[in-house]
Amino acid sequence: MQIKRQWLVRGAGALISTAALVAALLPASPAAAVNVTFKAGSLNIYNGLTQAEFVHDLNLIASKADLIGLNEVGNRKAFLQDWAADNGWWLYSPGSTNQAGEALIAKKSMFDVLDKGSIFVCDTNGPGEVPPARYNNWVKYRHKATGRNVIHLNAHAVAGIDDNGRPENLPRTDCAEKQFQGIKNLAVSKKDEGQVIFSGDLNVDFSADRAYGYAKFPWKVFEANELPNLRSSFNLYGEKGTGTHGSRHIDYIYFWKRVESSQVMWMTGYDIVGGTNSDHNGIVAYFSISM
Repeated sequence: MQIKRQWLVRGAGALISTAALVAALLPASPAAAVNVTFKAGSLNIYNGLTQAEFVHDLNLIASKADLIGLNEVGNRKAFLQDWAADNGWWLYSPGSTNQAGEALIAKKSMFDVLDKGSIFVCDTNGPGEVPPARYNNWVKYRHKATGRNVIHLNAHAVAGIDDNGRPENLPRTDCAEKQFQGIKNLAVSKKDEGQVIFSGDLNVDFSADRAYGYAKFPWKVFEANELPNLRSSFNLYGEKGTGTHGSRHIDYIYFWKRVESSQVMWMTGYDIVGGTNSDHNGIVAYFSISM
């Protein structure tokens, strides 16, 4: 009987050792991988605010996120340069007021800058007409904790381009349509260089766009298609709060979502940031990125 018990113990030990060996050889699942988190934010800070109101909104969104896309801030470029230098942030705000308006900032303690660029899209109502020209700006960062590259795209589409998801007010709508496709093309061109995030005020309401499904607006261009592709926080986690601009959800954060087997960065949730002086609320999305 003693001998039989010894063989049973030895047999169980062998089975455990075999199982452990097999488990060690299998690729780690996303849940088992070592992940590091960071937060990406977006805020359109209305350009008509007083300096004190602007500073309040800038500091508010900066207290909530590590990587941020700003809109309508071109007339504050000189201030932003000083603020970034004094507070440990990278700033990319190229060119004159219109181009500089879609600024990108990131914490120096968390990211290094590898590359950056700005792409002219179009004049909204024609050369020199109001509203002004549009640009798609981007920065390629190295996330220090993981060594992963993160490419942040930022843009601001012209207002007055949709009516409950339906396109209107040409030719400025033509310009916005070109900008949306330009963002998609830019994301595709950058996806093999790292993990892509896109933020911005797109001036198209998420739920209305999804319900109507106009072929050249964000829902169809970015989201209503198979993976890999861009996916927004609203798509993944639903609409929260009353909106980002009145009752409308028009300020977005997207990321390039891949098939699960090749995904190394995940959006894990988001929040709407209220309490701004601007006519927009901010939005902050939470990300997990593997080592």
